Amino acid sequence: MIKRMIILIVMGLTLSSCDFIHYGKIAIQDNVRRIEMERERKEARKKDAYAAAGNPEYEAGVELAIQDIMKRPVNKRVEFEGLTLLIPENTRLNLKHGNVVDEKTGYGIPILFERDDYCTKVFYSKKVRNNLYILIEYNDMDKDLDVIGQKIIKANGFSKNCK
Repeated sequence: MIKRMIILIVMGLTLSSCDFIHYGKIAIQDNVRRIEMERERKEARKKDAYAAAGNPEYEAGVELAIQDIMKRPVNKRVEFEGLTLLIPENTRLNLKHGNVVDEKTGYGIPILFERDDYCTKVFYSKKVRNNLYILIEYNDMDKDLDVIGQKIIKANGFSKNCK
């Protein structure tokens, strides 16, 4: 009788510990996700990435680069996802992040090109083929970025009407 009671108690403890295993697995997944997000944030704040403006080390240089790029014509041809885009002269695309980079200084500008399989009326986009759209994303509240962004939009024929 005592043997059966002990077996029942041990079985009860074993079954109740499965819950701890489940929560432990979730905690590990959360930590892995947090580490990946931190790595992505660190990558994005490098000199030639789109979030260089958020890095205190590069902030002033990015602002000067934006002021200089505003004055340049949009006439440089680059390939992005099978589409030829026009961007300001003396700039290039950082294909890893999809952002514009000033070739003179090497600073990343927060104007991004992104590939998507659907059209959205939130961002300006251009249809490449069925189920492939190129979006341009930037902070249009920043007047300097908006000037550059609008030049690129007009030169490339981007629109918000999904046509």
